[in-house]
This record gives sequence, C-alpha cells and structure tokens, in this order.
Amino acid sequence: MDLGLSGKVALITGGTSGIGLAIAQRLAAEGCRIAVCGREREKLDKAIATLNAAEAKGFIADVCKPPDVAALVDDAVKAFGRIDIVVSNAGTHIAGRIDGVATETLLRHFQTKVVGPWELARNVAPHMRRQGGGRFIVIIGQTGKVPQANAIPSTVVNAAQHAFVKSLSDELAKDKILVNAVCPSRIKSPLTDQLKLYNEMYLGRSLEQQESQWGAEVPLGRWGTPDDIANAVAFLASERAAFIAGTNIDVDGGHQRSIF
Repeated sequence: MDLGLSGKVALITGGTSGIGLAIAQRLAAEGCRIAVCGREREKLDKAIATLNAAEAKGFIADVCKPPDVAALVDDAVKAFGRIDIVVSNAGTHIAGRIDGVATETLLRHFQTKVVGPWELARNVAPHMRRQGGGRFIVIIGQTGKVPQANAIPSTVVNAAQHAFVKSLSDELAKDKILVNAVCPSRIKSPLTDQLKLYNEMYLGRSLEQQESQWGAEVPLGRWGTPDDIANAVAFLASERAAFIAGTNIDVDGGHQRSIF
C-alpha cells in the first residue's frame, strides 16, 4: 500500500534510539525527509547514519526548554522548507510511589512529556496552517490509561498527554491538522530492557528470563518491537488516516484492558 508520504518532512523528537529511531527509519523508508531531535550530537549522528532517507538532519534540543523547542522548529523549517509530520516521542517511563519520587522528578517528567509537546504544537501549528494541514502524533505509554500505584509519575503525566491530544485535536482539526496518539505496551526496546513490572514473576532476573511469563500476559503471546509502533505511526501520518482525529491507537498485542 502506497501511503503517499514521499517528500513529506517529518520531525521526530526522542528519535535517537528505540521506538523513536524505528519511527524515523520507517518514515524514511516511506520517502519522508527526516529531522531527528535529540540531546547528544554523537547519538544524533549515529541515528542519522541508520536512515535510508533522501534527506536527514539531526537537531540538538531539550524539549523541556521552550526556547529550545522554538529554535528546533525554526531550524527544521529553514533546513527543509516545511514540516508535515511531527512525532512527539521524547521522554521515558518513571516508576515509583508517591513517597519515593521527588517532586523535581515529577516536574521534569511533566515538562518533557506535556510542556514539550505543547511547545511543539504552538510552534509548528502556524506552519502547518499555511501549508493546508499536517499530522501531530504523540507516543503515550500505557499507564495513562491503566493507572498503577507503583508508577504514579507516569500515570499522572501520561493521562495529561491523553487530555492534551484530545483537546488539541478539537482545536486544530478545522485546519486539517490531525492530532492522534499511539500507545505502546509490552514493546521490547532499550527502555524495557531494565524495566521491572508490578506483577513480574521473578524479581531481579533479566528481561530475557522473565519474558516468557510477561509474554503470557499478551493475548498474541509475545512482546512487540519498535517497528510495530513505527507501522502505526506511518499509517496515522498518511492520507489513509485522513478521517482519524483525536484518537489513540493501542499497539500492544491486546495487552491493555481498558475499553477506550
């Protein structure tokens, strides 16, 4: 299926490894020109080297800092002439209970995963309006829909991301800027290599040793890969998803139990 993405410009934050890098690689394979955002030049250069793209550039920015985000969008537009697709992927999963997580940690998490996308949208929307539309896709972890006592920072912040996506979609849909979310769960990536889940069977063992039991929680019987997330993002970025707005797509092998 031709997704019609050839020549589009895609900006991916958190794009130097794992899910973000897989998204950049997939969009590059679809013919997109790629702008990757990261905080370290060495990692950016390595990521760019893996892309089979007609044009790809790396930009250093910390999405926690509004001036960095404004500069990122300006620099990407100067380099490519436009931005058609934004994938907000920067951030991580923060486990812990309320008495074990410093307020500063929560605030940094919020700044990365809510203020960062907020600033991206504020800065890129005027460009997309002038172009006649665009795509804005946010990657949101499962705890936003499945609250967990032992992951309260991510539970609260990811839920805020869902509210942001729905509200922003309502605002921008009239401008043909489609805002959606992709929600991974049970995806094998550098993030999950050291992750301990609330219901793990063998505390302290390696992911490989635990994976068979963790996989049993997934109806498909296995963990997913970053490419599974990238495929969903490519679809949402395409004209094939032209009537999808303000929604979230679970890419989890059927793991998440919520019904919305």
